[in-house]
Amino acid sequence: MGGNVSRRSNDEHWPSIRGQQPDFIHREERDRLHKLKDLGVLRSTALFLSQVDFETDVLRRRLARALHDTTLADGTPLDTVLTFDDAQLEDQLLLQAMYLVEDQSWDEVADALRLARQLTYCELPVNITQQDLEKHQSKQAYMAQPRVIAQWKMVGRHVGAKNGTVELFGQPGGGLRAVEDDAAYAIDLTPPLPANNPIQQNALPHNPPVSHRIGLSGDGWSAADGPWTNASFSGFIINTLLPYKQVKDVGRSVRRDARGGVLAGLIDRPPHQPVAGTTAVTAYQAPDMYHVQLLLTAYDQPFIAWLQLCDTVDDEYVLVSVKTSETPAPGVAESAPFKHRFPLTTALARPVLGPIAPIIFDG
Repeated sequence: MGGNVSRRSNDEHWPSIRGQQPDFIHREERDRLHKLKDLGVLRSTALFLSQVDFETDVLRRRLARALHDTTLADGTPLDTVLTFDDAQLEDQLLLQAMYLVEDQSWDEVADALRLARQLTYCELPVNITQQDLEKHQSKQAYMAQPRVIAQWKMVGRHVGAKNGTVELFGQPGGGLRAVEDDAAYAIDLTPPLPANNPIQQNALPHNPPVSHRIGLSGDGWSAADGPWTNASFSGFIINTLLPYKQVKDVGRSVRRDARGGVLAGLIDRPPHQPVAGTTAVTAYQAPDMYHVQLLLTAYDQPFIAWLQLCDTVDDEYVLVSVKTSETPAPGVAESAPFKHRFPLTTALARPVLGPIAPIIFDG
């Protein structure tokens, strides 16, 4: 089909083939018809295009369009949660950013970022910079890690409280630390769990279980007791963000098998399986108890609320707690029942608890 034609981003004019300029890829925004993978196939099959480069402005347009056209599982455009500092990126990093948008799922990381925004730990969209992209020296280095961890390495430093951020620090040999580059903040990517543990049985390669001793303390995070083993890395981030000491709650112990075994069903299900009426589900193993947490509020609500189930394996009872940052209803006494002070949270929790709800709210 003729000789190869070289076109680099800094060329002022397109080269010609038999008097014709091969601008059909970019002209009139025709580049919107192809993804990066499609253009790679085109280059390898149409040999005369094998050295045709793409102008920096074209790459920036494609990246912006890909960010907007890519949607999360709930239909939210990706560019409302994260973007790239494309004005400062050279062509190679723009191509890297396009790969991350077009070929990678961001749902787990985006959910954690949206929760962080609710808790005022970050602003959205998070702007990924050259410094963030250079956390991975190559595509191979990125792909050698579990996807969710590799992605959080690029955004973690943007999520923070007064005394630090949830930044990840890689260690020689593949180790990992979070919040501070200190041994006390180490994260174990291969936590020792018995074979029959539900976390071990349902481990996800792209979002693996992690063990750690990091907890929220006052206005930030510190190395605490533990260890705690989260069913997934994204679950670790969510649990690390939740403000356990800054919420109101109601709870009581209920038999596991009460009223048809609703609680047993919520606890014994796979830890990543969605639950109707909830936004996210996380689980973690503490030294003496197995915890399941179900986020009740959507990411755009002005408060957060979640249901926490604490199961002592050797006990027949489950500690059921409903926690919320909802503003108390005006004119309702502080001594009034939880359901009157926090009616929105109560309404969200009732369908999830089903026949257990009257025990918690009306008993």
